[in-house]
Amino acid sequence: MNNHNIKVTNFTNLDAVTYPIIKLIGTIDYEVSVSCQNQTDKNVYLTLNDNSNILITTNVIDNKFKFLVELQRGKNQINIKFCCETMGITLEYFSIKSENSVIPLYVICEGHDGYFQAPPWENNNVESACKRITLCSKLLQCVTAEKLYEHSLGRKTFCLDGDCQVFHSGLNYIEARNMSQVELWEYIGREIMKSELACENKKYLAFLSCTRYWGENYKESMKTHEELLQITQAYVALGGGGLALFGTACLYTWPESFEEIILRFEDQALVDRTQFLDDSCYRGTVGACFSTTLGSVLHELYHTFDLGHTEDGIMSRGFDNIYKVFTRPQSTSHRTNSSHDMTKALTDKIEFKEEFESDSLVERLQNENKRKGYTVISKYEEEVDDTFLTRSCAVLLCYHRWFNQTTSSRQCSLLSFDCFNKLIKSTSGVRVVEIRSKNVELVLYNWTFEGRILKFSFQIPQDVIISLNEDSYIMFVEDTVGCILKEEFSI
Repeated sequence: MNNHNIKVTNFTNLDAVTYPIIKLIGTIDYEVSVSCQNQTDKNVYLTLNDNSNILITTNVIDNKFKFLVELQRGKNQINIKFCCETMGITLEYFSIKSENSVIPLYVICEGHDGYFQAPPWENNNVESACKRITLCSKLLQCVTAEKLYEHSLGRKTFCLDGDCQVFHSGLNYIEARNMSQVELWEYIGREIMKSELACENKKYLAFLSCTRYWGENYKESMKTHEELLQITQAYVALGGGGLALFGTACLYTWPESFEEIILRFEDQALVDRTQFLDDSCYRGTVGACFSTTLGSVLHELYHTFDLGHTEDGIMSRGFDNIYKVFTRPQSTSHRTNSSHDMTKALTDKIEFKEEFESDSLVERLQNENKRKGYTVISKYEEEVDDTFLTRSCAVLLCYHRWFNQTTSSRQCSLLSFDCFNKLIKSTSGVRVVEIRSKNVELVLYNWTFEGRILKFSFQIPQDVIISLNEDSYIMFVEDTVGCILKEEFSI
């Protein structure tokens, strides 16, 4: 007799994916029976490819479970066991080669040894850095696929062009430590595009080895993130065009191996600000540092895929809580003190009051990090997952050339915007239209067209035009084959 119905809710048998790390979620209808072998064991067990050595356990919380699984190439037989019941599901992983892909890079400046800043118990050599960057790039593939799946757009994601590579920069590390974020972004970007790695069909996800936080200059009076950045050299978190560039002050909080991922997210150890940068969105723990910095990488990488800012979600400040995608949910009725503390550390929300004054892309990237004030809002109860993409962002990625490996970059269409009549035309069919603010590219209005019957023209509604009260805005359009129009217009 089947007493416990085990169901995987986000995959079906024989599904296939093009990325190696997946999130597996499901439910269990639990019914105690005298035939149960162990009524006290509330754990769920997962084995991969009938290998008893590859065993993952998790708890059933509110009749739900969540696993993070690293698939092997080819077909993977996954068995999930709870109490006296077992269910199996077969999933296939195959990697693909694409002309449009992302290259992870570890940038070592001239004169630097390549060792990133880390506590003495952490491995911080070049090999370790590349392992962490490669692994977490795969996590971002997983997040992206799941976010598009949530919008019923399939499990599309970007393609990685191999593991993390070392890029030796001609920029001296001392000089790099005295440059601004924008200067670093421009300099490294130019170097890459003059190197043998240069390719118009590649985007680059790069990390600077020489970032340095001077903890000896920390004072207890320093309360804001901006103040901590003033004692951090070669800090950068900027993305746009073909490059997303980041510092490595918190790379030590990232996992080096798959087995460490959940443990790293759940690490409640406090960051010692006299030694290391606290980039946790004011939450103060090592796990929150991992969550915020990984989410920041995804946010900036999405800028290279032409996404603008949104009021909420990943393209706002939702990226701070990327841990929610991977970690096990906390029961609202059976939360222990330790789990309550962890949830509190990770879910204290921050409201930022921001001012943006720049016009150009480079100035926008520079000013994204200016925070004029902040308020901590304590919220201990279980929150909804705010690591979402808005509909227009998800559809934009769905039709983007970096997410459609069979679409040749040479395929094009005629895409135009008549500014006087506010009329958009595409010979391939319009898919996404956004009106963005000029300063920080905040999406103010958006329209998506997803049906099989193509929409070859679209006119901005008159009531929207009347509501626009700034001098100029950005019109953003994407069509079926991934052609993009981005044009400033005036009312």
